[in-house]
Amino acid sequence: MELQKIRFRRVPAPDSPLGIQVGFEDFHRLRMMSHYEYPLHRHDGYEAIVVEAGTYRCLLNGEDLRIQRGQTLLVKPGDRHQDHLCKGQRHAVLHFRLTNPQGGPVPALFASQVSPHHQISQGPLTGDLKLIDEIQHESTEGRPYGAKVQDGLMSALFWRWVRFLPVEALSPEYRSIPIDEARREEITDLFNRHLEQHESLPALAAELKVSPRQLTNQCRKLFGASPARLLLGMKVSRAVAMLRYQQMRVSEVSEALGFANPYHFSRAFRRTLGYPPSDVVYHRNEWE
Repeated sequence: MELQKIRFRRVPAPDSPLGIQVGFEDFHRLRMMSHYEYPLHRHDGYEAIVVEAGTYRCLLNGEDLRIQRGQTLLVKPGDRHQDHLCKGQRHAVLHFRLTNPQGGPVPALFASQVSPHHQISQGPLTGDLKLIDEIQHESTEGRPYGAKVQDGLMSALFWRWVRFLPVEALSPEYRSIPIDEARREEITDLFNRHLEQHESLPALAAELKVSPRQLTNQCRKLFGASPARLLLGMKVSRAVAMLRYQQMRVSEVSEALGFANPYHFSRAFRRTLGYPPSDVVYHRNEWE
């Protein structure tokens, strides 16, 4: 049997960047049959205006904006906004919320005193419209878990829009995300290269050109764990794959990953996952 298998990994990142959860509220699509002036109003929450056809014109915080097809205007809480809608123009309006599931503060998306022109995202339209269409289908079809699916689609849209905003428009918390992601990948790659060795913290830090204290602080910030606990967790994850897919014995995995002995390995494995490595060996035929 011939088989081609291509694996696409998850981009290294925390499960909830900044502790933020994006939630869908509602949306509507507008096709203008004539000119219309929407009254000046102040926004209580976040709104995204995705231009599907024509030029969308508005007044945002005292500045005139012209937004072309494929661009998205992100309106933030507190913005003063007035639409100048023209015949033949089409756009979608999505309302969403940013919350912290842990109950903590939610960082502002934009920097203070951001220019209204910098609240325009320049991302590709085709992918956005597919996600918006899916949100619409969930609204009309009433399928199970519809709200969860809508929140997931809204989250995807939000992060795509943020990706194509000017960097200077974003708050410091949002600007740090790409930097943190790059550093997270560096640390992950480094630790993966040393899973089978007993490298000291100073030696690992030296490879990243930081002090041991800096590496410890970065691991706690980016992964929520100390370097030792992060490395152990990665070793245990590798051990599961070796036991399950490479049909290796517990003693072989223990030696390959640099544990002092199988007893030490089994104890660390159980402490991390809550069950012994022998359970993986016992059940691995069920996964084939």
